[in-house]
Order: sequence, then structure tokens, then C-alpha cells
Amino acid sequence: MEKSEMAVVARHMKDAPVDLEAIFKELGIEYQELWLEDASGSITRNGDSFTIAVNALESENRRRFTAAHELAHYLMHRDLLGDGKRMHRHIDNLYGGEQPEDLVFKRAHEIEANRIAAQIVMPKKLIEKEHAQTTDVTELAAKFGVSKAAMEIRLKTLGLAG
Repeated sequence: MEKSEMAVVARHMKDAPVDLEAIFKELGIEYQELWLEDASGSITRNGDSFTIAVNALESENRRRFTAAHELAHYLMHRDLLGDGKRMHRHIDNLYGGEQPEDLVFKRAHEIEANRIAAQIVMPKKLIEKEHAQTTDVTELAAKFGVSKAAMEIRLKTLGLAG
């Protein structure tokens, strides 16, 4: 991960909901919403180009989190997608678990990508600011474009919920 890339991400984490498509555009990542069979999302490397795809059949909140998850793979794990000389794709299955054919991405990579995705779509400073205005989890989830369950987990992680 390069500092300049994190600066791009951080610049877009100042308002809720975080504009993921603006981040992709600025980083030069192609973003697609496609009908994906048995997958929530994927990140594909083709040479020096990267494409993030999410399942168009899933809810908007789920697509946003999946897009942030794939962005986290780009930021933290893209070196695992090969040297750019041939195409490599990582698919995140709908039902979790490691893919038998994907020997590169492990459970630890998925856990890290989920943690970073939560930090991107629900930035700590913004959550604290909005939580000071309202503690209604449904309202906060709607403001950040995430599920109520995701917001509840984030609030607990930040020590803002019981």
C-alpha cells in the first residue's frame, strides 16, 4: 500500500456515506456491478489494471461493503494477485470460506479485508461525530449506507455500544 493511495482513501472518508466510486476513479480502479453467480465480489488484475466487481443482485448496503472489502484487498493484498504479467482474479464467495482453487488468499486476508472495509465505510471520527448526535443504530446505518448489523458491530468495536 502506498501512502498516496491511503491519502486518496482518507480524503474521501470525511463525509458519510463514503463515496467509494470516487475513490475507485481517483485510484484508477474500474468498478462494475454485475450479476455474479455464487459470489459477492471480485478483484481482478490484468497487467497493471485492476477491476473490482460486486454482485448487482445484492442489496445496496451489501454492495457497498463488498466494494470496500475488495478495495481493502487492492490496498493490502494486490501483490498476491501476481506480477501483472498475466491475469489473476480473486473471488469472494457468497457463503464465505476459502476457495479450493485460490491458494493465495487465506482466511486471515479475508478477516483483514473485512476490518479495513469497516474502517473505510464507517470511519471512526465520523462515527463518533454522528453517534454524538444520535445513538439510533438504524439511523446511523442509513447515514453510512451499511446494514444495521454492520453498524452494531462497528459501534461495539469502537466502544460506543453495550
